[in-house]
Amino acid sequence: MREEIEFDAEGVTLRGWFYPPENGSVPAPCVVMAHGWGGTARHFIDDFADVFAGAGLAVLLYDHRGWGRSDVAAGKPRNEADPWEQIRDYQHAISHAQNRPEVNGAPIGVWGSSFSAGHAFVVAAIDRRVKVVVGQMPFISGSRQFQALVGFTMAAAQEAFAADRRARARGEAPAVIPLVAQDPSVQAGLPVPSAYEYFYGPGGAAERDPEWTNEITLRSVEHLSGYEPGWYLPRISPTPVLMVVAPHDGLTLGEWAFEAYETALQPKKLVNVPGNHFASYRGTGAQIASGAARDWFVEHLLPS
Repeated sequence: MREEIEFDAEGVTLRGWFYPPENGSVPAPCVVMAHGWGGTARHFIDDFADVFAGAGLAVLLYDHRGWGRSDVAAGKPRNEADPWEQIRDYQHAISHAQNRPEVNGAPIGVWGSSFSAGHAFVVAAIDRRVKVVVGQMPFISGSRQFQALVGFTMAAAQEAFAADRRARARGEAPAVIPLVAQDPSVQAGLPVPSAYEYFYGPGGAAERDPEWTNEITLRSVEHLSGYEPGWYLPRISPTPVLMVVAPHDGLTLGEWAFEAYETALQPKKLVNVPGNHFASYRGTGAQIASGAARDWFVEHLLPS
């Protein structure tokens, strides 16, 4: 029953789907959703939207600018992840959702996963239109992430970032790297075997969206290294926050999520999913993650 939509984000057209609540009750609270770093809305995120719509919630799911079906700003490359642009686009999506007759100003929830879970926390902290937030496998700290996982030394990274900026200023194409790589010696945006398996394994994300391309700009890594969404967790209260974490997450690291959760104020809830970072997207992990998010949204958005 979902509807193809597009909306303006101050000069950039973003595209996605709107899901009316399956019980047909309107106006209905709405969950605004977007994908993580380097993915698209078709990468299992739409399965979560189906679960939320089935519980009586409206859902707006979209692709970030420059990804999937969404447009890119003039002068910007595709496949670039700028966290603050994406945070503002969440806010544009909230405005579009509130203006739809199916929502008509009803309460808004925000959901994100991995990189976009960090965005969801930031949006909930800075935009009080958000009445409940869910972040799964959350990206917590760019500086820690960069040092732990990116295969650059800091000095080499700064040299590469500077060279890329100078090349762009000369009008040259931006530097790009693979998002995932089977060869561990290849510099990639997500340099862990489980990431390659998630995209290219049987039934993987690449099959879900054949138009997806395995690349991301080098400047996206630079943006990531200075992004600290964990700082905003104590500022979310009194908005209810649910964090879904895999203790054995080797990408955004479950231990960092547990530490960050302790800084959040009430009301809050923590749910564990067995497996690695990508376990929450399919199978039993997805059932746990989507069910917990659904129940949290229903509890705090739908009238009793």
